[in-house]
Amino acid sequence: MAPGKRKATVPQLKAELSAEKETNKRRKSAMDEIVKEFICPISLELPVEPVTAEDGRVYNRADIQKHIDNADNLRSPVTGAPMGPTLVPAVQVQNSLHALIEGGEVEDDSAGRLKEFTATRKKAEAGDTEAMCDLSECYFCGMNGLHKDDKQAYAWCSKAADLDCALGMAYKGFHLYRGRGVDIDIAAGAALVGVAAGRDNALACYNLGVEYYDGDSGLPKNHTLAKYWLTKALELNQDDEKNTGVDLRDIIIEICERKLGELAESES
Repeated sequence: MAPGKRKATVPQLKAELSAEKETNKRRKSAMDEIVKEFICPISLELPVEPVTAEDGRVYNRADIQKHIDNADNLRSPVTGAPMGPTLVPAVQVQNSLHALIEGGEVEDDSAGRLKEFTATRKKAEAGDTEAMCDLSECYFCGMNGLHKDDKQAYAWCSKAADLDCALGMAYKGFHLYRGRGVDIDIAAGAALVGVAAGRDNALACYNLGVEYYDGDSGLPKNHTLAKYWLTKALELNQDDEKNTGVDLRDIIIEICERKLGELAESES
C-alpha cells in the first residue's frame, strides 16, 4: 500500500459497487430508450437499411418501400397523413446503430435481423466468400430485411467469384447472362456457370439444366443434357445444403423433381 493511502473499508466498497451498478443501470436504460427510437414502425425491428420517409419517420427501406408500392393513396403508416414516396438514406441512424451493435449495447429481440446482417457483412468484408454469397442472395431476393437490389447482389457475388468461389461463379454467371445488375453478357455468364458446374456446384448444375430444358440464354433446347444436369443438381442438393445458398435448396429440389418428371413423361 502506498504511504498515506488508506485501505477502503467494507462499507465503502459496498457503496462503490452499488453506485457502479446504479450507473450501469441508468446507462442501459438510456441505451434502451435510444434503441426504441430507431425501431421501424412497420416491422417493429431495428432497420437494416434505415431511411427517412416524407413523414419525417425512420423506417427499414424494404418495409416502407413495400408499403409505398402497395398504396393506392399513399399515407404515413404512423400518422395516417398523406405523404410522398421519396426515401432518403438515414446515414447517421445507420452509423449509430452499427456502433451500438458493434459495442454489444443492443440485446433487444428487435435487433435480430440487424445483428445478422452486420455479422454477415463484417465477414464478407474480411474476405469470407460464403458470407459474400449470402449477401448476394439476400439482396437478389430481398430477404432478411434487405430490399431487392440487383446491383448490390451482383457486386457481392462478383467479389466471391473473383476469389475462386464456385457458388459465387454460379451467381455471377446468372447475373451476366440475364443482365441483372450488370450489362448482359451471355458468353461470359455461360462460361462462369460451366466452370462452377464442373466443380459440382449444385446451383450451376441446376441453371444449366433449366437453360437446356427451356432452350434459353443462348443454349439450345436439349432434353438429354437437361436431364443430366438436373439429375446432378438434385443429387448435389440432397447431399450438401451449402451448395446453393441461403434459402434456395428446397426450391431447387422441387423444380428439379418437377422438370425431371415432365421429361420422364415426354419420353414414355
